[in-house]
Amino acid sequence: MATDVQMTAAVIDGNDFETVHYPSDDIHLRVTQGGNIQVVEYHSTDRDGPPAHYHPWAEIEYVIEGTVEFYVNGEWQRGGPGTLQMLPPGAAHSVRIPGGKARLLMITIGAPYDGFARELSALYASGAADLTGVVAIANRWGVQLEGR
Repeated sequence: MATDVQMTAAVIDGNDFETVHYPSDDIHLRVTQGGNIQVVEYHSTDRDGPPAHYHPWAEIEYVIEGTVEFYVNGEWQRGGPGTLQMLPPGAAHSVRIPGGKARLLMITIGAPYDGFARELSALYASGAADLTGVVAIANRWGVQLEGR
């Protein structure tokens, strides 16, 4: 499945981002305007990671700092700085941090990721987050759990 890449030519100031929070993540939404490419930097200590899932957009995750475990093609693989996870649309995946803290750069192509991230952050901030609520938000944004 090919994704039509759309973006506006620009230089984005490194201090220009919005931060949203999950329980174990600080997510910096760096580029969310001017096309369907989004750039996100996140800092994580999430030991479990999200359930394996897939979505209709392509995604690249790059480890800047720390050790990360990526789930792809049915298995977990560990990597440090410089490791990349390449995900075409529909590829089941997850990510977790086995110890300490990690910093990753995520680039999505064709994604509504910022809206998804904001809505999940608001749910966690409400104090009423549960699996049913998380799955409902994920489904609204085209994210499905592996095996469903």
